[in-house]
Amino acid sequence: MTSSSYQIIVRNFSQTTQYFYVFQKQAAFPLLPSHGPILSGSLGCQSIGNYASSGAQINFGLDSQVYAGALSTKQAASPSQLIALLSLNAATLSVVGSSSAFRPVTLTTVDGSPDNCTTLTLDPLGLSAPANQAGVAIGGFGINVPSYTPLPRPELYCGVVALNDNQAIILSSFVAPFPNAVMNCIPKQIFFVKMGYQPVGSTVTYDESNSACCDFTIGYASYTVTYKADGTFSATGGP
Repeated sequence: MTSSSYQIIVRNFSQTTQYFYVFQKQAAFPLLPSHGPILSGSLGCQSIGNYASSGAQINFGLDSQVYAGALSTKQAASPSQLIALLSLNAATLSVVGSSSAFRPVTLTTVDGSPDNCTTLTLDPLGLSAPANQAGVAIGGFGINVPSYTPLPRPELYCGVVALNDNQAIILSSFVAPFPNAVMNCIPKQIFFVKMGYQPVGSTVTYDESNSACCDFTIGYASYTVTYKADGTFSATGGP
């Protein structure tokens, strides 16, 4: 984890042990359509007992750096079977029939960006060092996608990834991109905590309802999330 990171502390005030997981606000993928829906990944999942009786809490850590990422499946797999988890040191995914790559990127500003776009290669899978490219959406980054065959089932997924405090990169919000095009991705550093068991790296149904919102775009570096006895959440931001 870098020195610039977000922290989400979760406290459970219900009487039973509960699982909680973290996911990111869905990114926007403007300008071009995709071959399917926007998918979301679980960035962390852990169980915890009653805070009042045990004093135990969960600490989810996330790097504040934005990363572009790609995942290729050599064998057809449904989105629910994708495990988009890779080692920060290895930059490859140890799952049969899959490989992944990632790069830190700078989001485009109104004045431009020196490192706002990366180029994807497929054989072998990789992402180039990011460089400036015109036409990338403000607030987003671009991935130059080469020619590939997206049908009958997608075998390539691209989007934003997140680095958690276990030094793992996880596809957070991603799509099957169009071939021979620049995929634009506009991520938001907003995260949600929800009750339930969703293993790290697994795809989750995107649903903000009955969750705690941790909005790091407004200057906070940490949030304390409370799961109340009545089954509702509260979130308090801190410096």
